[in-house]
Amino acid sequence: MSSIDAAKNLTLRDCAAGSETLLALWHDYASGRMPHALLLTGESGVGKRTLAGLLAQGLLCTGEGEKPCGQCRGCRRFLSRTHPDAFFPAPLPKEKTIRIDTLRRMVAELGHHSLEGGRRVVLIENAEMMLPAAQNCLLKTLEDTQEDTYFLLTCDVETALLPTVRSRCRVIRMQPWQKERLEKELKRRGIEEKRARALASYCEGSLGRALAMQQDQAYWDARELVRKTFLSVQSVGDIASAAQRLRDQKDNGDRLLKILEQEIRTLMHERTLRGQDTADDFPSFWLDAPPQALRAILEAVLAARRQKNANVGWAALSEGLMLVIAEETKKWQA
Repeated sequence: MSSIDAAKNLTLRDCAAGSETLLALWHDYASGRMPHALLLTGESGVGKRTLAGLLAQGLLCTGEGEKPCGQCRGCRRFLSRTHPDAFFPAPLPKEKTIRIDTLRRMVAELGHHSLEGGRRVVLIENAEMMLPAAQNCLLKTLEDTQEDTYFLLTCDVETALLPTVRSRCRVIRMQPWQKERLEKELKRRGIEEKRARALASYCEGSLGRALAMQQDQAYWDARELVRKTFLSVQSVGDIASAAQRLRDQKDNGDRLLKILEQEIRTLMHERTLRGQDTADDFPSFWLDAPPQALRAILEAVLAARRQKNANVGWAALSEGLMLVIAEETKKWQA
């Protein structure tokens, strides 16, 4: 999801909520004390591009009251990417890097006066796509920025940018979203409460990842299969039927094991939430599992993931893992 699309769903206040650093940044922009260059970094999906897009839009907003208003001519032209004083350096179609020629053209245009007579904004999403030559081209502009020209950059990996570029920016490292905040935002977007709780538990603090998971039916099918196989094994006698269901899942094995790991970790750390979250479809006997059993099973899952990467046969790997689960389950149900 681009920042332009996401900006239609969140406000600057929403993005800043829950973080003193982001609240301070929001107040700086709201009061006109903006840094000339801002770099937002952090895990994929935590809202960097959304926040950068809203800040850029706010700089060009001509509406009254809280900015961006989303309704004025400046906002509409920014959202449609037709604002003459907004620049969006990006890779050319079918390319994965931002060319130096793209930066040179932008720098040349920035050498002229603003076409609207106001602020100019450069929004570079995924700035790590700039090769060193392109970054050096940008650096010269950052070092000699004209008044009322603002740069907003985002990247997942801060060290992918040259130290000289980073040093010219105010760097904000965005943290994963808290689960309560994620759940609230997902419900605001129309996702029903139970699914929102599940997504908030499994997306590792990434709103973008949660939204992608919501749309990925293959993920939910795999999650259901994990619950009806690995997590339904209570004795050695259950392994044969579960193994039959898993027989043709070799190519899906990595995803299944990752989901199983997520399930076990959630049980270990959020047992109360898990009981409320999925009492009707999560095998209830797992809610009584003692911590030592969960740790043993988690270690077996991690070992199975390593074996999968080492090309151990899927049938032997999955059946061996279910045997460990059956043995541990027998202990706590004895």
